Amino acid sequence: MVSGDPPWPSREPCTLIAGHDDRHLHFVFTASFTGSSRADDALAVARADIAPLVSEYADLIKKLSGGELHADHIAALDMAKRVVHDAGARRIGALLPDLSPSLDTRRRFFSLVVSLTVDTTQLGSLPAHLRDARRAW
Repeated sequence: MVSGDPPWPSREPCTLIAGHDDRHLHFVFTASFTGSSRADDALAVARADIAPLVSEYADLIKKLSGGELHADHIAALDMAKRVVHDAGARRIGALLPDLSPSLDTRRRFFSLVVSLTVDTTQLGSLPAHLRDARRAW
């Protein structure tokens, strides 16, 4: 998740422990050197606040990984997926205002949220040409 700027610029370097239950996503910040955490080092986000974007994002991945699609259809779905990913990043930023203002960091954090809340093994794989094209970005 870290690339360049720290994800939480106002915090000392730490370890992030992420998890969820039926209603919330939980993030606990543990001091890297002491292994301790305090009550104020924990954040929770209601799953309902992010669920529509996570669901839409997962649905787009399922569509992209399904069957034979025309190249134009793939391009449109891929663009829609990027738009939803950006919307998810902005929503995460609104829910966690201390998170870095970097859109790239917020996009990576949204990806973490998706991986916590969706069984990504059930989404299918993206067509090879999409995976290869992304490496060039």
